[in-house]
Amino acid sequence: MENKRDWTVLLIGGASGTGKSTIAYELAKYYEVNVLEIDDIVEGLKSVTNKDILPEIHYWDNGVNWMDIGVEGNKNWLIKVSKEINPVLKAVTDRHIADNLPIIIEGDFISPEFIFSLNNVKVKSIFLIEPEKEQIIQNYFNREGGEFQNYRAEISVEYGKWIKNECINLGINYIESKPWENLLNRAIEIVSNWKISIRR
Repeated sequence: MENKRDWTVLLIGGASGTGKSTIAYELAKYYEVNVLEIDDIVEGLKSVTNKDILPEIHYWDNGVNWMDIGVEGNKNWLIKVSKEINPVLKAVTDRHIADNLPIIIEGDFISPEFIFSLNNVKVKSIFLIEPEKEQIIQNYFNREGGEFQNYRAEISVEYGKWIKNECINLGINYIESKPWENLLNRAIEIVSNWKISIRR
């Protein structure tokens, strides 16, 4: 398969535990580009800001326990952080386009709305969906060990449903994680044929 690249920035979004990092690094090897993880951007922002500047990124600084706000509360927090980092993510994207520096950016906080807002032929996206809670639990266990994380997986499933609905509403393609055996080929096909299907 020819690794022809007609993009400068490829954004890979999806809920936690769906395989974003795995496919991001496989695609990076295929296209011979680097990967930037959104978590690194968030940690950097936390270190130089406070809750008055970025309240959602600093939400947990007040001692709120993620177990106490429920699945819906956690899903809503993920959505709010996605909105909060959009300006930063756009600046990073614009810089890579301006300097023609190809990059794959992956993480939980990439929203379909952000992709839709860019309207740039040099930017493409993949949203990865894993609808089965049991699979996400197993993915967490394979990656981190320890106890089975049912509650965390429930959050991931609900956030994934929201991402999928947003993709459908905005006409943005998404793919399911399984079957893993051909995920790389399916991801490459999505990138090759990428488009936003509704008129702006």
